[in-house]
Amino acid sequence: MEITVLGSGTISSSLRRNASGLAVRTSDTWLLVDIGPGTLRRLCEARIDHRWVDVILITHFHPDHVSDLVPYLFASNYEYGERREEPFFIVGPRGLEQFFEGLVGTYGDWVVPSGERMRMIELHPDRFDVFTHGKVTVRSAPAAHRFPCVSYRIEADGASVTVSGDTDMNEHLVSLARETDCLICESSLPDGFKVEGHLVPSEAGQIARAANVKRLILTHFYPPCDSVDVVTEAASTFDGEIVRAEDLMVVKI
Repeated sequence: MEITVLGSGTISSSLRRNASGLAVRTSDTWLLVDIGPGTLRRLCEARIDHRWVDVILITHFHPDHVSDLVPYLFASNYEYGERREEPFFIVGPRGLEQFFEGLVGTYGDWVVPSGERMRMIELHPDRFDVFTHGKVTVRSAPAAHRFPCVSYRIEADGASVTVSGDTDMNEHLVSLARETDCLICESSLPDGFKVEGHLVPSEAGQIARAANVKRLILTHFYPPCDSVDVVTEAASTFDGEIVRAEDLMVVKI
């Protein structure tokens, strides 16, 4: 399994950090976890063709996590050269279909992939759920953020990665991430700047310790996080490997 960080930031404008997005490559599947503004550009920079993407996992519908879905869908109908004909999946919490209908109401058929190539799967936002694609199993759990919002665990090839999405302290995330190889966890603001619905580094460390994860990657940084040592703050509660995410970072599991 190989993970490429496409966006380690938030909605705050930053040359260093794009908004939320991850690419996950397994032996037979390409997945995106969130597709915030600028994700398509980051895919190009990472030399990943957007036509390779088999599954897009949406954690929730805030703009910094979903805005590039519009150009992605638009581009799916207008390719120079070979167009992807295999079905691709968009997976998200309940409300995904309503969200898509809103996009169609605004943009019309320009964002409706032709034929039967797009499949939408809604997961329960208030309980654990599961989705499978080929050799990949995706598990979801409720997140402590604006409802509906979920966290994801991706399992394939004997490896696992758990992605928190936006969340506050949450026992569901601890259960979902139990014994995972890698927890990619939001850490929006430094310790001492806690806001409801988001984590600070020491809280991300608490979740990693409670879940007994092998590696903790901190991400989803607002600008104040670049002025402090978030790894040291997380290490106050977790003694395992901790990494500060950077855009275009590649992690192999």
